[in-house]
Amino acid sequence: MIRVTLVCLILFVPGCINSPSLENDDTFILATTTSLRDSGLLDYILEEFLIESQTNLKIVAFGTGAALNLGKKGDADVLIVHAPEKENQFIEDGFGISRTTFTYNHFVLVGPRNLDSNLNIIDAFNSLESECFVSRGDFSGTHEKEQAIWQTTNHTLNEDERGIFPEIENYFSVGNGMAVTLTMANEMGCFTLSDRATYLHLKPKLDLKMTEFTDEILMNPYSIIQLSTSKEQQSIAIELETYLTSNLVMNKIENFTINGEQSFFVA
Repeated sequence: MIRVTLVCLILFVPGCINSPSLENDDTFILATTTSLRDSGLLDYILEEFLIESQTNLKIVAFGTGAALNLGKKGDADVLIVHAPEKENQFIEDGFGISRTTFTYNHFVLVGPRNLDSNLNIIDAFNSLESECFVSRGDFSGTHEKEQAIWQTTNHTLNEDERGIFPEIENYFSVGNGMAVTLTMANEMGCFTLSDRATYLHLKPKLDLKMTEFTDEILMNPYSIIQLSTSKEQQSIAIELETYLTSNLVMNKIENFTINGEQSFFVA
């Protein structure tokens, strides 16, 4: 029997979110991912930009699917997201103008014990047949990557409004952000797929062990997307992109660590 649990919390699930307030015409809205915000990287690299530009910046952090929806509705002025296939489709559909990758890290598998790192990620997922697995289930970049990995495995798959998932008994879809998913996996003794930075940020509070793999599918690029729906604030969006791809920011990314470990890399 498949056990799938769905918890829909308003702030994180596409279709269940409220758009950010656009009451102040001079507010510049950056819709981004929870991992960039929660890791502390975003605040760290934006310090000089905010001082120099005097931009009235509002950051709203969701999963990538929800951030892209904000861009489609014109409720954001620029995006920083991490689901390349969805981003390219977003641009092809006419909502975005350009996509520029400026940093990356990797997805990691975390759980109650380390797995053999000599395995590849497909073999690792295949080995979870009798294990407990917690999925974000929120159509974020992490959830999109998880679904892509399941599709390369030997598991029998199902698909419904929660996405694609394996036919294993203890699979839980929580419809929430990475921090909540990691906390649930920790409490339940389950495995989950995480971006490296959020895991490192929460590692002191978790008993979960991280296994890293070298598979190309685990590459996790973060890109800034210029929006066709953002006209009045487009000059600021372009200024932000120029800043994020500058040598200053590249050096800041290289020097950014979480609990002593480098968590992002220059693209």
